[in-house]
Amino acid sequence: MKPVSRRTLDWIYSVLLLAIVLLSWGYVIYASTVAAGRQLKKKYPDKIFGNE
Repeated sequence: MKPVSRRTLDWIYSVLLLAIVLLSWGYVIYASTVAAGRQLKKKYPDKIFGNE
């Protein structure tokens, strides 16, 4: 197996870091949307909301 260049390693690490950041932000946005939906459902039980 031939050695990998420093530039290639930097690129791979950058892509991995970007993927981790995007996944974590996606989780934060999803969780806050679910929490907001639950709070709205608790406050206005007779209304129908799109999520859940």
